[in-house]
Amino acid sequence: MKIEEIDRMSLRQMILGPYQSADPVTHKDGDYSIVEAKYEDIKQFKSKASKERVSISPTGNTLWFQVFIKNELIGCCGLYVAPKTCRIKGDYFLQEHRGKGAGDFITETRLKIAKVLNYQRIEVLTLHPHYYIKKGFKIINEQRKGVWKGVKYL
Repeated sequence: MKIEEIDRMSLRQMILGPYQSADPVTHKDGDYSIVEAKYEDIKQFKSKASKERVSISPTGNTLWFQVFIKNELIGCCGLYVAPKTCRIKGDYFLQEHRGKGAGDFITETRLKIAKVLNYQRIEVLTLHPHYYIKKGFKIINEQRKGVWKGVKYL
């Protein structure tokens, strides 16, 4: 079942169930924070991300997040949720903020969200399989040239 953006509250209710609140999903750790957002709030990164083979598109069943450092918007990420699995997607940071720990923060945050939502596994399609191996993912195969599928059981 594909859910359109107009059904966002229904999606949140379906996904978050007893964890549902009127407030967006947020998490803060030190200077970094992640805040649930609408696709319209993160699509500003779409053009730059597509040049790096990162897909940021208004797919149904995706929780999108803005990523901040000290209240400055530095990027975005997503968590695609389906009945039996969820997938890390759409990671993009402005060039000047790469390699400083934000990737670790958003990966760990989405792993925590997946656990809270009682998922048994999380997937990723990535251009950087070695990063996800370090995070405990098992790389399954190459889906298409340079894009690897990884899975982690929670």
